[in-house]
Amino acid sequence: MRYLRRALDTSHPTDEPYVLSEDEVFLTQRAAYAILFATGFLGVLTILVFQIPQFAWPDFFAATEVTISGQLFALPLITILYAMLVLYLAIHLTTGINRFGARAIAQIYQFPRLHDTRYEHHVDTMARLARSGKSTYRPYLNLKTHLAKSRSGLFAYFLVNQAAGFLVSTVVTILLLPYTATVVAVAVGAIGYVGWLIYSVKRIQFELKIRILAPLTIRSFVNELREEWHTDSQFQTVLTDVLNYAGVLQRLHVYAHLLLVETLTDRVNEAVLPHSPDDFLPQMAALPPDMQRSVERLLIFSLLIDGRFTAKERALLQKLQDHKLLTYSLTDIGQLHKDYVSGKGLWL
Repeated sequence: MRYLRRALDTSHPTDEPYVLSEDEVFLTQRAAYAILFATGFLGVLTILVFQIPQFAWPDFFAATEVTISGQLFALPLITILYAMLVLYLAIHLTTGINRFGARAIAQIYQFPRLHDTRYEHHVDTMARLARSGKSTYRPYLNLKTHLAKSRSGLFAYFLVNQAAGFLVSTVVTILLLPYTATVVAVAVGAIGYVGWLIYSVKRIQFELKIRILAPLTIRSFVNELREEWHTDSQFQTVLTDVLNYAGVLQRLHVYAHLLLVETLTDRVNEAVLPHSPDDFLPQMAALPPDMQRSVERLLIFSLLIDGRFTAKERALLQKLQDHKLLTYSLTDIGQLHKDYVSGKGLWL
C-alpha cells in the first residue's frame, strides 16, 4: 500500500521502464566509477612504462643513424617501436576493460534483451548506412562513427583516441624537459593523457546510457502519437518533414535516430523517406492547433532523443519561437534534456 500511495503521489513514477530507479542509478554509477578508475590507472601505467626505461637506460634508446639520399639522419627508431608496442598493449587492455564494463552495465538493465530484441540488426544497419554515405559520417575522433560499426568499433575508437592522446602527451613532455624537472614534465604529460582517456571513456558510457534509455522511451512516445494521429493523412505527410527539419534522417547511423525512424515507420507512417525539405515553418503554421502541438512535441523529442542538445538544435527551435510556433521555452527544453540524460524520462 505504501508503494501504491507513493506511485499515485508521483507525477512521473519511477517504475516506468524508461525511467531509471534509484538502485539502477546506484549500481550504474559504481560500475562507471570502477571503469574510470581502472582506465585511469592503466593510462598512468602506460606513460610510466614508456617513459621510465628511456631515462633508466638511455643508451638502449639511442638514436639510429640512417642515410637517406646521401644525408645522414639520427632517428629514434627504437623509441618509436617501443612506443608502438606499449600503445598496442594499452589499447587492447583499455578496450577489454571497457567492453567488460559496458557488458556489466548492460546486464544491470538487461539490455538489449528487454529493450531491443533486434539490437544486432540495428548495429549492422547503422554500419551499412554509414558506409553507403546516406548519413553524415565523420571519421577520426567521432564516437558515433566508430560505434556505428559492430564489435570492432570500440577498438577503433580507442585506437584513434589513445594514439592521438599518447602522441600529444609525448610531445608535451619533450617540450617541457629543457625547462623543468624530468618528473614534472612526465607528470604533466601523464595528466593530459589520462584526462583525455577518461573523457573518451565517459563519452562511451554516455552513449551506452542513451542506448539503454532510448528504445522504450521511443516506443512509449510513438504509441501516444499512434493513438492520436495514425489514421490522419495530413499528420503522416508532415511527419517526414519534421524528421527532415530535425536532421534525423541525415543521421541514421545514430542508434536513437535509427530506432525512432523505424518505430515511426512501423507504428504511424509507412512512408518515412528522406527528401529535400521545403520551408517547414509555414507548413507547420498552417496545421490545426492540436496537430501543431503534436508536431512540436515530435520535433523536440527528435532533437533530444540522442542525448545531445547542440547550439545548432537550439537555433532550429529559436526559429520556431520567433514564429510563435513553440509553446515550450528554451529553458524548459534544456531542463527536459537534463532530466532525460539523468534517467528521469523524456516527458513531453
